[in-house]
Amino acid sequence: MKGRDYFILGSKLFGIWCLFQGIAGLIATASTFVSAPDLDPELHKIYMVTTVVTRLIPILFIASGIYLLRGGNHLYKFAYPDDLEEGPELEEKFTIFVKMLGIYLLVSYIPDLLKAISSFVAYTHAPQYFNMFREQGFTYVHAASSIGGVLTGLYCLKSGKLFIRWAMQSLKTTDSIDE
Repeated sequence: MKGRDYFILGSKLFGIWCLFQGIAGLIATASTFVSAPDLDPELHKIYMVTTVVTRLIPILFIASGIYLLRGGNHLYKFAYPDDLEEGPELEEKFTIFVKMLGIYLLVSYIPDLLKAISSFVAYTHAPQYFNMFREQGFTYVHAASSIGGVLTGLYCLKSGKLFIRWAMQSLKTTDSIDE
């Protein structure tokens, strides 16, 4: 297997990671859709700029993930302009990488999920005179992204067939275009 093949596999694996980060980011931006309190015009402009950027970042992650997973041909040709061959064992190696990503996601997000559950229990059992609405909202968003990370990790570790099919499908169309 050549260096270009490893680069392609790594890029596609990074595409899965970008998709997950984008989806988790979209969940986290849910609070930006709640109307802002009455602000003076100057603060409202600042609020709008930060809101637009906050919403744009997950969209860029998702677009990058789709590009890397489903395509990436321009990136591959830029990085390796002369090396155009792909090895026949690319799918097998990509499957291994997807399973390794599953382990990474599980190791990364299980502790976060446990922390979110702990925070949830603490906030729901706090006395009513503590106003913990903001903290509860943060815990819900954090728990949602942690659950997503754990579920994605389990899916990648178990099979990851959807990601593998997308990635290999784009390589098969690249092979037919290059010939």
